[in-house]
Amino acid sequence: MMRIQTAFYRNRRLFAPLLVGFGMAAAVIVAPVRAETTENGLFGLMEISSDDLSALPMWQHVMASFPALADAAKECDLHIEKCDTQQMTLWRTKIAELQRSAERIQMLEINRFLNDWKHLPEEDGGIRNRWTTPLQFLSHGGGSRDFAVMKYVSLKELGFDPDAMRIVIANDVLRNKTHAVLSVHYRGKQYILDSLNDTILEERLVNYYLPLYSVNEKTRWAHIPQDFLIACEPSGSEKND
Repeated sequence: MMRIQTAFYRNRRLFAPLLVGFGMAAAVIVAPVRAETTENGLFGLMEISSDDLSALPMWQHVMASFPALADAAKECDLHIEKCDTQQMTLWRTKIAELQRSAERIQMLEINRFLNDWKHLPEEDGGIRNRWTTPLQFLSHGGGSRDFAVMKYVSLKELGFDPDAMRIVIANDVLRNKTHAVLSVHYRGKQYILDSLNDTILEERLVNYYLPLYSVNEKTRWAHIPQDFLIACEPSGSEKND
């Protein structure tokens, strides 16, 4: 692992443009002190984690909106006539309906329910530059990343551990565009909640997404492409031809 990691840092300039292009600052490559490397991360790729979220200011903006969402949801729960929108009423009704359901049913139903929201056109090859807050999503819909965020906050409210969930920005190799999904660790397995599929699938069955980076409220991860690992010789030297 040390040889691969050393090669990665020597070639970090090769990865910075890729990650910046999908909304992640180059700071993700220069790992801070509390960074960790995992060889077998999401989708089997090596990943580098960091607790520094400053490289994702738009995600920080979305997180800052969570208290407003909680306040609006509480008001709606207490007084249905004070629900901001019909969509808010529908969401709160679904959350209440699922409170006593099994966790797997909660994942399945939240994925299916939210996939009925309005899908807005993606930009810039698949991901829009602006992150939509959950309150905005409820009223207007959004892109794949906004669906993943809304599923994240919904499952969190139902009792899922936020540390077991990640919003994953990936390259969809079938459609040749960038796409976002929610990854949930449940009973020793990773499950993918996708705005394009009402069925939740085990990660091992999803071989058409190449993760670029992922994030939750505490951590962000950079995922290292397999072709880079292949380019590293066993001796630790790199092939540059």
